[in-house]
Amino acid sequence: MVLAASGPARAEGACAGLAPGADRPVRDLAYLPAAPGLPAAVHRLDIWPGATPLPAPLVVFVHGGTWMYGGKYAGTATQARAFRQAGYAYATVNYRLRRHGPPQDAARDIAEAVAFLRREAKGCGLDPGRIILMGHSAGAHLAALVALDESYLEGAGVPPEAIRAVVLLDAYGLDIARHVRETGDPVYARVFGPDPAGWTAMSPVSHAAMGRPPPPVILHLAAGNPETEGQAEALAGALRAAGGVAEVHEAEGESHNSLNYGFGAEGDATTRLTLDFLAAQVR
Repeated sequence: MVLAASGPARAEGACAGLAPGADRPVRDLAYLPAAPGLPAAVHRLDIWPGATPLPAPLVVFVHGGTWMYGGKYAGTATQARAFRQAGYAYATVNYRLRRHGPPQDAARDIAEAVAFLRREAKGCGLDPGRIILMGHSAGAHLAALVALDESYLEGAGVPPEAIRAVVLLDAYGLDIARHVRETGDPVYARVFGPDPAGWTAMSPVSHAAMGRPPPPVILHLAAGNPETEGQAEALAGALRAAGGVAEVHEAEGESHNSLNYGFGAEGDATTRLTLDFLAAQVR
């Protein structure tokens, strides 16, 4: 049984009563039980099931906010509709922010959200073996970390090969150790602590060579952001060296926030590039 954030419990699965083609989400599903000392909303997600009765590959969106702020509302209905029109289901998740614990806890939460969605796959019209992790800003760091450091998925009982692709929108934190060494950024030190070994462990670039080909990754950059450009190129190079597929695209005229909030809008180049990439990589 899955408990909604308010109102009666949802019996018969998370998506009970929602027709496969319904253009609305099921909101505020609890993917973990309530935990003492944490707000109830921390472990909630929204899901838009696929638009047809056939099992759909699932995009799981991870919001940004410097690991300290934000929420699942950053995964917009415009994003969801763009993916659904292309044949995907879509979910957007909350997770523990820095005030609730270290960023490792956030990564564990995302893996648990994926595990929950896989358990609910049949009732929600999802394909549990075709999951795409997508994130913006700090959420892109967490999406990449969960996809590449297999310990998070394995800890949640998710086979790492279920992650079929990764979409990163102006990602921060892809190479934390390098960034802290070069800039002394106080935000990174505040979030990830003072230990260089911890910076390396939490850097997705450190996990690109995973012993099997990594999932395909597409990275979109806001124009003129030197921090995200350098880190994106570092991750893409590491993924290619490990036998993976990685594309890096600079979005002309886009800001850090417009890359996310403009995703799915009519004529948006980032949306088109992403859907083309996924069509080629997610079979």
